[in-house]
Amino acid sequence: MSDTNIHTGVYEQIINRLFKLKLNEVDAGRFYIGKKLISKDDAVHILSKYLQHLIEVAFAGTPDDQDADKYTDFVNSVIKTLGREFNVDDTELDLIDAQKSILTAVVDRTNCEYPDIEQHLKAITPTTSLSRSALFFGGKGPADMESELNREILCADEICWVVSFIKTSGLNLLWNSLRKFTSEGKKLRIITTTYTGATDYDAMVRLASLPNTEIKISYDGTQDRLHAKSYIFLRNSGFHTAYIGSSNLSLYALRDGKEWNFKATQFELPQVIDEVRHSFEAYWCDATFEDFIPGVSNARLKKALGADWETPLLDFSALDLMRAKDYQQEILERLDVERNVHGHFRNLVVAATGTGKTVIAAFDFKRFREAHPDCRFLFVAHRQEILRQAMLTFRIVLEDPNFGSLWDGDNEPSSYQHVFASKDTLRNRLDHLQLTEDFYDYMVVDEVHHVVAPTYVKLMTHFKPQILLGLTATPERTNEQEDITVFFDGHISAEIRLPAALNAGLLAPFHYYGIPDNVDLTEVKWSGHGYDISELSRVYTQNDFRTGLILKKMQEYIGNGQLNKVRALCFCVNKEHARYMNAKFTLAGLRTDVLTSDDDHHHRTLVKKQLQAGKINYLFVVDLFNEGVDIPEIDTILFLRPTESATVFLQQFGRGLRLHKGKDHLTVLDFVGHSRAEFSYKDRFEALIGRHSRNIREEIEGGFTNAPFGCKIVLEEKAKEEILANIDGYLRSLNRSRIIKEIAAYHQVCHGSFSLKGFLAYSHIPFHKIYGALTWGEMCQKAGVRSEVSAHAEQIKFAVNKKWLATDSFSYFTQLLQFVASGFRCDTRTFSEQQRRSAVMLYYDLYDKAGHYASIEEMFRDLASDPLFIQELHEVVDYLRDRCSAPEKADNSVYQAWNPLRLHGVYSKAQIQAALGLSTIERKSPSREGVERLKDIKLEAMYVDIIKKREEGSMTAYRDYAQNREFFHWETQNRVREGSREAEAYRNGENNMLLFVRQQVEHPDYGCRMGFTYLGQVTMKSIEGSKPMQIVWHLNTPMSEATYAFASQYKAIG
Repeated sequence: MSDTNIHTGVYEQIINRLFKLKLNEVDAGRFYIGKKLISKDDAVHILSKYLQHLIEVAFAGTPDDQDADKYTDFVNSVIKTLGREFNVDDTELDLIDAQKSILTAVVDRTNCEYPDIEQHLKAITPTTSLSRSALFFGGKGPADMESELNREILCADEICWVVSFIKTSGLNLLWNSLRKFTSEGKKLRIITTTYTGATDYDAMVRLASLPNTEIKISYDGTQDRLHAKSYIFLRNSGFHTAYIGSSNLSLYALRDGKEWNFKATQFELPQVIDEVRHSFEAYWCDATFEDFIPGVSNARLKKALGADWETPLLDFSALDLMRAKDYQQEILERLDVERNVHGHFRNLVVAATGTGKTVIAAFDFKRFREAHPDCRFLFVAHRQEILRQAMLTFRIVLEDPNFGSLWDGDNEPSSYQHVFASKDTLRNRLDHLQLTEDFYDYMVVDEVHHVVAPTYVKLMTHFKPQILLGLTATPERTNEQEDITVFFDGHISAEIRLPAALNAGLLAPFHYYGIPDNVDLTEVKWSGHGYDISELSRVYTQNDFRTGLILKKMQEYIGNGQLNKVRALCFCVNKEHARYMNAKFTLAGLRTDVLTSDDDHHHRTLVKKQLQAGKINYLFVVDLFNEGVDIPEIDTILFLRPTESATVFLQQFGRGLRLHKGKDHLTVLDFVGHSRAEFSYKDRFEALIGRHSRNIREEIEGGFTNAPFGCKIVLEEKAKEEILANIDGYLRSLNRSRIIKEIAAYHQVCHGSFSLKGFLAYSHIPFHKIYGALTWGEMCQKAGVRSEVSAHAEQIKFAVNKKWLATDSFSYFTQLLQFVASGFRCDTRTFSEQQRRSAVMLYYDLYDKAGHYASIEEMFRDLASDPLFIQELHEVVDYLRDRCSAPEKADNSVYQAWNPLRLHGVYSKAQIQAALGLSTIERKSPSREGVERLKDIKLEAMYVDIIKKREEGSMTAYRDYAQNREFFHWETQNRVREGSREAEAYRNGENNMLLFVRQQVEHPDYGCRMGFTYLGQVTMKSIEGSKPMQIVWHLNTPMSEATYAFASQYKAIG
């Protein structure tokens, strides 16, 4: 912008009068001028800094001998104005004292060994001061890392360090200071790793010998490669400091190396210090980092430091199996819900190879055995090596080296009580066994996708255990006759989702590239749930341009030098398409082959070996049901066809995710055409991302910032446009007219069993799409299926859209069904207190404001007069109850006798307020704050959003988070200062504190407000700070793994 004195570019500039004059000179026709109104977030983070800068410039421009009165009088006038204009309490306490001094130290003379205290303070105070931030470039200068760290140590009250490795040379530089610090009773905590074996064993042992010192180590560097380097120094004075940068604890890094380290201070950068401290505490509480106990952990440390770090640590060691990993714990919780809430005891668990399916089964059985010590157990698999490994795993988890006996062609059990049996051996003996059908209490079937084979069916139907657990990595089926879920109450009970396995380091990360192929598929016939195969094949096999594009993009994304080194699986439409692509790739000079269902076992084995050995680089396949394509060496996948089913897409994707030596990631090239409206990209991208706080459209536009660890998703511009247009088209296709047509069609084929639940299964239309502008009853009326609708249709719609989509409570929905079952013809005078409060919860589900009815009795009389309302409410609530997944437990608060809320249930704020008596049918709570109190019964409810803001550019820190499943860090409202009445109430435990947590305000998919998970009564562990204060709460009952996954900052969903 050469004709003005404002440069083109991006800004966050407050438009003052000077900039306004400059902008007036800009040619608005030629230049785009971006502006936004100042928000509260901008006022906090930009306006305040703008004023600070002006004050700094003004103060710096005064004479050196300027009297201090001028500065302090001005600052005091600003403080008084703030108090007056913004109603800030106690501002007189912030006024600068008349002496106009800065406090530099408070030292107990009776306990100080230094006669010259001032000289001692000078020696231990950092050269760069406690209040100013600084940057260290390595080597010598005005201040160097070595000398500053020694000073920081000697004037700190607590030290927390995170380093990738620790060397004797680095420890020697700081040893005397650390020894003095710890000998004074002060706490030293260090987190480190054994990654690459760089740590010196002797340095670790020496460090651990210091008193008041705790060390935690991550032993598995292939999974959690901790690269952080941070030295945190905490002081009782509140003047904390932290050094964040590139220096590990070594001589080279602290003294001579060209390292960059930034020093942040609590005074200048409180947000940075807070986030560093929070991250340290999250790591410290994470089970990945294990206590180093001198004399106990030494052998393991020595072994880990000598490990081969090129080899992934896939085997589960005995120590690893002493506890379930996070993702395994979540599966166990889900199994609990399936059995204890929904009554399903035939459970199918889906987990990718390498994620520890057998470990999950062992932990699940361990819980069952604790409740049934004399139970009988059967584990069935089809290979001897699986049986041996499974038995070893169970022995370690159960801490019972004698558990179980092998039963196969080579081994006979001495007892049938705990048996690991070969499928073939067991099948051959079934007819002669004298065991009753209920002999086994707990039965595991591994690789259960084989269950459709007649040999397995016989086993599955012979025994009828209390619990049947099926394990598989591939639940896919080729037709309705091969649906394995028929043996497991018709559905999958739990699965380790792809992002969870990737985040845990159990699968190879992927790099996905979406590439436009310029093929128009909108005219290709759609048959049932997918494109017509023959038409699709014809489109692709008559398109040499597309084949050329594929080869060109392979050069771009894989690299010319790697084209003959990869091991690629290429998914095609049908056999003709596979052979066509094979021929084209061969003509291009690439080594290829084809595998289809026509090929016998011998040929499949041969091709697999050729691909593994690198004799061929590209294998074209039609589907994923050939056992011969399960090849860990696969490092590239080409999607040469659209895969309509998100489930099949993920299973094809998973073929390349197996960990293998030398494979650091999987490359995926997906060629995207202009698709029909029926084809949906939405489900597949949601599955690749996992839990998310933004809807998938925002995620795509934002560049997939929430992809799993180590993964990336890149969409070329045209592909991005196609996919966004597809998602928009898919969502538009779920409109009212389509739903009405689907209802009419379902009515014709349902054979008299017309229901909401049946329609959802028939149409695959998401439940939340039914309740948009109309209700289910109104939709049915427009479809000509029903003649009348409920007089309370608006109330049903409000309840579903605003409340129930965000509710996950089997107990609450069960109570509503009990009201419905009575037709609301209840004697409300006989209600228990829990029932009465549940009725008030229902009132605020149906109505937004108080006063519609004078009493619960009146509400029930009115609802009882509307049979269509009762019918629809029954269908809706029954469906919603079936999909509940919260692992509810009995309330643990002092209010459990009357509180209808269940621990770990998910409720709307209005439901919580009604349950706790904060709202009544006559009066709705007006509170919109994050804290609400009921003084009469000393109740205080905390409503916490983990993610506070969604505004673009917001700098709001996530200061409320779970440190682990038992401790939750919470920040008070800004007005609460140390010594205030509120602070003392928290410190003294005057109120019964109830904690409610949700991910964020808006639900990413439904558009309603998210519900709060009830975490029960909590007690204070620690309190510090002022305006606001930071409190760590101890949960009387640990939160569920599902809640911890979103409540933990360490695992934050952005």
